[in-house]
Amino acid sequence: MEKRWKQGVLATVVATAALVSVPGSAIAKPAGINWSACKPDGVVQCGYLTVPLDWSKPDGVKAQIYVARVPAKDQAHKLGSLTFNPGGPGGAGASIFAEGLADVTFPDYRDRYDLISFDPRGAGLSTALDCGPILRPGVPVFPKNKAEYDAMVASSRATGNACLKQHGDLMRNLDTRTAARDMDAIRAALGEPKLNYIGLSYGSYLGTTYAQLFPHRIGRMVLDGIVDHAQSPTRFTLEEAMSMEDTFDRFAAWCDKDTSCALHGQDVGAVWDKLVAKADKTPLQVPDHPPVTGDTMRMTLPALLPRTDFIGNPWPPLAEGIAQAVKGDGTLFAQVSYLGDYETAYAAVSCMDFPGQLKGYADAKARIALAKAVAPRVGAAVEAWAMTAACSGWPIEPSNPWQPTPVKDAPPILITSTTHDPSTPVSNARGLAHQLRGSHLLLADDAIGHTAYFNSPCARAAIADYLLDGRLPPKRSTCS
Repeated sequence: MEKRWKQGVLATVVATAALVSVPGSAIAKPAGINWSACKPDGVVQCGYLTVPLDWSKPDGVKAQIYVARVPAKDQAHKLGSLTFNPGGPGGAGASIFAEGLADVTFPDYRDRYDLISFDPRGAGLSTALDCGPILRPGVPVFPKNKAEYDAMVASSRATGNACLKQHGDLMRNLDTRTAARDMDAIRAALGEPKLNYIGLSYGSYLGTTYAQLFPHRIGRMVLDGIVDHAQSPTRFTLEEAMSMEDTFDRFAAWCDKDTSCALHGQDVGAVWDKLVAKADKTPLQVPDHPPVTGDTMRMTLPALLPRTDFIGNPWPPLAEGIAQAVKGDGTLFAQVSYLGDYETAYAAVSCMDFPGQLKGYADAKARIALAKAVAPRVGAAVEAWAMTAACSGWPIEPSNPWQPTPVKDAPPILITSTTHDPSTPVSNARGLAHQLRGSHLLLADDAIGHTAYFNSPCARAAIADYLLDGRLPPKRSTCS
């Protein structure tokens, strides 16, 4: 997810420097985007697209979508536009491109495509939603009794009610189907008859939703690091917990072998367990941040364990952060944890599309216990549980709760995944492949990390073959 790989890059810097829908037949009305340089003398162009706040009321209140374009170097031979979503929910792709990261992220496509991304409504520089942290510091995230559960629910409800008071209409129009309609409006504004698309992590679900709504408007589509909306929230948590536990073990094994690891020669699991247990009793004090508790540390694992080797490996910073925390410096964990994160749109979209559907404290207790049973060290310290906790008291009913997303009439779609993805387990990719008729599934065998694009050279090559030349791998294939 954008959140994960963006935080992975942040961690590297820190350590080294210290779903109710509108009928799918509706057509997005073309609208203009007035482009200008995002930065003086920069190549990246930015602009705003005006869209209906509520797509069922096209003449009503409007929203602004911030869009970035990186023009193809070879305009005479370009293949059109390639739209990118980095994940999230709420991943601000246009803001990422505006910072000049398109060349870093997609060097193979700079000649042949205009690269396009956007900040989804509620996020970044689009019509914004900012109502405070998704998980507030000091509020229980893994409740141990009914009183703690009630406090978690009350915090979620308070965040949701604050959002409703400030941004009620926007809050009710933030689900993924709405974002897919915004993306189709961008396609129309660009004058493109078809959408070429690459979506990572949550971006895979946005792409799947677009394919379901607009199957005949798809050109070449790549979905990577799959979120399977056919899951239940419990399965979502447990499968991620198992995959994250496996990745923690691989992180510890890397430290055993690599002398550059700041924990080399130590029992990494034992060091971690002792560290978080101590912080449970005596939180670390970090200037200008809430105290770093054991739960603060635990909730950095969803951001720091998933590797994204193409843009930066977070394992060395994680090891360094643990080593520094043992000495009393919890800076890394204060800056990267899901606790205290201010991306409110992340929670708002999650609650519409990925609700936790908790039925009370007994249900929460049982899910946390199941996660601990399948993942003794990581437990429920995964993004799926972060979504569940953040949505535990959300005041708006989900508009698009868990359900399959079948697509029957689209051209072949390429689905990719590593076989060891801690964030979006490979089972998600296999599940989605059954829902998308005619899809091709490519697994990067033995690759470790979140998304095949960021962690597998062979998968990146196969994706390039498809996006540049239209050559798909066999329908069910692996590469290594």
